Amino acid sequence: MFKFCTYTLLTVLTANLLATAGDTTLTWTSPILPKLYSTNPEINPFEQPITPLEESWIGSLINIGAMIGPLPFGFLSTKLGRKICLLCMAVPYIISFLILAFLQNVYWYYFARLLAGVSVGGACSIQSVYIAEVAEDSNRGMLSVTINIFWTLGNLIPYVLGPYLGIVPFNLILTCIPAVFFVLFILIAPESPYYLVGKNQISKAEESLMKLRSRSRSGVEKELINIQDSLKLVEKKGNIFDLFKTKANMKALIISVTLMAFQQFSGFNAVLFYTQLIFEASGSNLSPEVSSIIIGLVLLVSSLIIPFIADSLGRKVFLIISLVGTMVSLVVLGTYFFYKESLPESVQWVPIVSLVLFIVSMNLGMIPLPWTISSELFSVDVKPIGTSLVSITCWVTSFLITRFFNDLNSALGQAGTFWLFGGFCFLAMLFTLFYVPETKGKSFIEIQKILQK
Repeated sequence: MFKFCTYTLLTVLTANLLATAGDTTLTWTSPILPKLYSTNPEINPFEQPITPLEESWIGSLINIGAMIGPLPFGFLSTKLGRKICLLCMAVPYIISFLILAFLQNVYWYYFARLLAGVSVGGACSIQSVYIAEVAEDSNRGMLSVTINIFWTLGNLIPYVLGPYLGIVPFNLILTCIPAVFFVLFILIAPESPYYLVGKNQISKAEESLMKLRSRSRSGVEKELINIQDSLKLVEKKGNIFDLFKTKANMKALIISVTLMAFQQFSGFNAVLFYTQLIFEASGSNLSPEVSSIIIGLVLLVSSLIIPFIADSLGRKVFLIISLVGTMVSLVVLGTYFFYKESLPESVQWVPIVSLVLFIVSMNLGMIPLPWTISSELFSVDVKPIGTSLVSITCWVTSFLITRFFNDLNSALGQAGTFWLFGGFCFLAMLFTLFYVPETKGKSFIEIQKILQK
């Protein structure tokens, strides 16, 4: 049923290690913020506990870095290639974790979080492009969403290790992930054949395809011709203005940006960043540390499902299923917080069950598929620019949600905040139903023809 070359799969899985490094920076705050609030100097490396304002900046500054990242890395990916660009992204992660381990001052923490965010934003835009370009049309959906497994593994690691390790050993362990990626990616991964054809390096593109597909020169001839055909109309490198010159690219931009904004307005990153604090507020019988680990495990296990079904029912169906489940879970969670003071202890399982449903539903579609769809919709000449704008949208909206999550709780109450997120999911469902095209199993040329109609 699932046909792919072993070497292509190995290349994609190696590239996905960068996603693991990136998502450790997202849930890093969940176990670390409680430590920074501690008055125990053996737990808290700072001279005094952090303030709520410092907490919000530590949590949200990564998003500002992520807004910046797509621009320089998008430029690198078009000038130097996807492979060199992805290798460069590992360096800020390594520096950031070393700063967090040894320079224990809140302002250094701000800088480290900002620096890591630069790579997070760049990776989100370029990594999905690289995976889509090394995959075949028949398995592009499956291979593209494998990145979600590695994202969720990155989410899980801080939940599992963070509560039980000191800040120094915890950050040193996290440093190893981008370092291992850097070494393996140099040794294993070839350059994207689309990039090489775009640079008129046809023989190198042929070699890249032969390596990826483990086939002879004649075995990749047809695919090489298809790549050349998809680039034939591209006479020059695309720029941001080219996004508005064709109906297809304008629709691609609107669909991709809107889906990404709805992904963040679902509150997903806010839940990841503040998992332990949410459970502390819920009054659940389970400890916040154990509850966070459960959430991380659910993230990982549910992410194992989507690669095997992404090319079955199609992107659109899974997005709608995902949004229905997410909306229901947020409404239930909001209702629990609204009636929390009058509820008996026998229903204290509701927060963990609601968040489990939330995580599973998001993982079925709204986490991986907006990235996959954006990597498929843009024409090849503007793809790096288009996906960079999508990534910027992701992190601008994520910053707004994470920076002002506590303010929303104060203004609307925790119940109102979760109901607001649920309302955005309903709007996203309507948008998907009426406006998002199906890209399952289609070549990049076919997708452009659909958008142009």
